[in-house]
Amino acid sequence: MCQFKHWFFDESGYVVQCEKCDYFQVSFGTTILTLDTNNYKTFVELVTVKRSNHVSMNNPNTKCIIMPTPCSSINTILSEAELDTLYHMLCEADTEMQTQQLISLFNPTS
Repeated sequence: MCQFKHWFFDESGYVVQCEKCDYFQVSFGTTILTLDTNNYKTFVELVTVKRSNHVSMNNPNTKCIIMPTPCSSINTILSEAELDTLYHMLCEADTEMQTQQLISLFNPTS
């Protein structure tokens, strides 16, 4: 059974990681992705690239950004506003993970 480290949590979703199997769960909107470490990193990179390459629409709430998932037959569709929220959520989770890694350097028993 999984024991989760909570890297990010708010009303828009969460990012958690199992301490035993190392899988991540990313919950956003009506979707929960369960990803191994490599797929999680790929997903974060994809969100970052989509956000930086996206051309703004007149209405930031128009769903027009297709986000693939590791399952080739399933994609999600996001608005610009949702993509920004997801991006910031993943950035906050990454900051928490990096902070924890730095702390563990000074306290190797934790």
